Amino acid sequence: MRQHHNLLKEILISGEVQFEPRTQEFILGISGRESRFDLRDGFPIITTKNVNPRLLVEELFWKLRGERSVKSLFDANVHIWDANAFQKYLENNDLAKKIPKHTQAWEDEFESWKERLTEGKEDGDLGPVYGHQWRHWTNKNGEEVDQLKKMVSDIRERPGSRYHILNAYNTGDRAEMALGPCPFWDQFTVYGDQLDLTAVQRSCDTILGVPFNISQEATLLGMVAKETELEARTLKHYTINTHLYLGVPPRSDFWINPENVKEFQGRVGEVTKRAEYKDVRDWYLSETSEESGLNFGKDHIPDALTQLAKRPRGLPTLNLKEGSLYDLIEQPANDVVRLEGYEPHRWKTSAVMAA
Repeated sequence: MRQHHNLLKEILISGEVQFEPRTQEFILGISGRESRFDLRDGFPIITTKNVNPRLLVEELFWKLRGERSVKSLFDANVHIWDANAFQKYLENNDLAKKIPKHTQAWEDEFESWKERLTEGKEDGDLGPVYGHQWRHWTNKNGEEVDQLKKMVSDIRERPGSRYHILNAYNTGDRAEMALGPCPFWDQFTVYGDQLDLTAVQRSCDTILGVPFNISQEATLLGMVAKETELEARTLKHYTINTHLYLGVPPRSDFWINPENVKEFQGRVGEVTKRAEYKDVRDWYLSETSEESGLNFGKDHIPDALTQLAKRPRGLPTLNLKEGSLYDLIEQPANDVVRLEGYEPHRWKTSAVMAA
C-alpha cells in the first residue's frame, strides 16, 4: 500500500532518534503526517506483508463492545494486549521495579501470569481503555455516556452535525489505563449519502500498530456506513508521533552515534530500485550487534526494509454480514467480515510489539 510505504521511507530517511521511557526502547520518528484512503478504490490493508484480518477485527469488536479486560481477546487467541495487561498487573502489585522489562525474570513471570489468566485466576484488567471510553464514558454527574450509540443515532437524525465523534482520550482516567489510546479521535462527516472518517493517532508503531489501525478504522467506517445506510467513502488517518522501534542495547547502540545515523539515512535516500532496500538491510545487519534471544525482533528496521523491497499488490474488497452493528460485534470476526481478493506477500516477520 503506497501510503504506508511513504511513511516508512520518510521515517527511515528523515527520522530522529529518541529514547522512549514507557517501553524503555529507542525509536526513529517523525511528527505529524496524513494518509488518505478512498474506500471505493478497495479496502486499505498492507499487501507487502500478511496482516491477519481476523486479529484486527476481533480487537475492533472488543473495543466496540466496551470491554476493559484482555480475557475475551486472550480466549479468542488474540494476544495484542497480553503484555500490557501483564505490565499493569506488575504495577498494581508494586512488582514493576522488582521485575523490570527486557529481562528473563519479566518473561518468566509473564508466562506464569498467562497460565493464571487461562485458569481464570487473573482478571486481565487493562483499566478504562478504548472501548470503555466509547461505551461507558462517565460525565461530571457520574452518569454513563454511550458515545457509540449516540454517534450512530445522531448520524441518522442529524447528518449535517459536526459532533459525530468517538473520543477515547479521557485525561481524568489516563492514569488508570494500562496504555493510553493510540488512535484516540474518530470523527465522521456526512455529505449527501457519503460517509467520511477522520482518525487521529497520537502514537504510531509504524510496523505493527499502524497497519492494524488503518484497516480497523476502515472497517469501522464500513460498519457505521452500513448501519446508517450510507456509502463509506474516504478515510483520513493523521499520525502524530510516527515511529519505528530500534530495540534495546547493544543493538540500539548503533543509533546513538550520529555518523551511523547519517550513513544509514544516506544509503536509504540513494535507493532507486526496490531490490536495493535488501542491500541496505544486509549492510545494516552487518554493522549492528546481533539481537539476543530475549530481545529478538524488538528492532523493527529490518522488517521495514524488507517490506519496502516488496511491490504492493491490488487491494481487496470488504464484505460485511447483514445485521445490526450491535449484534455483529458480539459474533466471531470471521463470521462477520470477509476480504475478497486479499493476496499479500507472505514472509516471516521478526518484529515483536513493544510493551
